[in-house]
Amino acid sequence: MPLTPTVYWAQRSDKLYLTIDVQDVKKHEIKLEDSKLTFKGYTGDDGGKEYELEIEFCETVDAENAESKVSVSPRHIFAIIMKKDLGHWPRLTKAKLPLTHIKADWDKWVDEDEEAEKPEADYSGMDFSQLGGMGGGMGGMPGMGGMGGMGGMGGMMGGMGGMGGMAGLEGMLGGMGGMGGMGGMDFSKFDGAEGEGDGEGEGEGEEDSDNEELPDLVKP
Repeated sequence: MPLTPTVYWAQRSDKLYLTIDVQDVKKHEIKLEDSKLTFKGYTGDDGGKEYELEIEFCETVDAENAESKVSVSPRHIFAIIMKKDLGHWPRLTKAKLPLTHIKADWDKWVDEDEEAEKPEADYSGMDFSQLGGMGGGMGGMPGMGGMGGMGGMGGMMGGMGGMGGMAGLEGMLGGMGGMGGMGGMDFSKFDGAEGEGDGEGEGEGEEDSDNEELPDLVKP
C-alpha cells in the first residue's frame, strides 16, 4: 500500500511553497491542476517505497503560469505554485479538518502584514524542470556530470611523471659504486700481521721451541 508523505507548506500573497518530504526519488509523476496537485513516486531501486499524495487546494491556483514549477532533488520535492488570486489562504487544503501529514513550513512562512519587510528568498539556482511524467525526476541528475572535471587529476598525476628524473638517482647511486674502490685499500697490514708472526718465529726459533712440547688440545 502506498505511503503518504509529509508536506510542509508556506505562502505569500501571490504563491504557495510546498515541500514533499520524500528522499531519493527514482521515478515520479507530478500533476498540477488549478484545483489540486497529485504526486506518485518510488524511492530507491527495485523494492523501494511507493508514495502517493493528492492535495485539493483551499482555493484556485494558476497551473498554467510559467512561474508554477517543481524541483526534484535527492533530499525532497519542492514546488512554487502561483495563486490565481492574490491574498493569504486560511489553510492549504479544502478539507477543514486538520491533516496529520500537512505541516506549516515556518522557515518560509511570512505573515501577510510582514511581506513588505521580508523579501522573497531567491530560488533561481534550483532546477525547476521536473514538472511532468514518470521518470522525469532523474532528468536533473546528469548535471552531476560536471564532476567529470575530476578527470583533470590525470594531468596532475601526469605532471608527477616529472619524477622520472629520479632515475638520475641511479647515477647518484652508481657514483656510490666507487665505494667498490675500497678494494684498492692496502690490506697488507692484516697479512703483514701474520707475516710478522712468521718472521718472529723464524728469528726466535729457539725461544719458541717450547711450543713444540705443548700437548695437542684437539682430540683425534
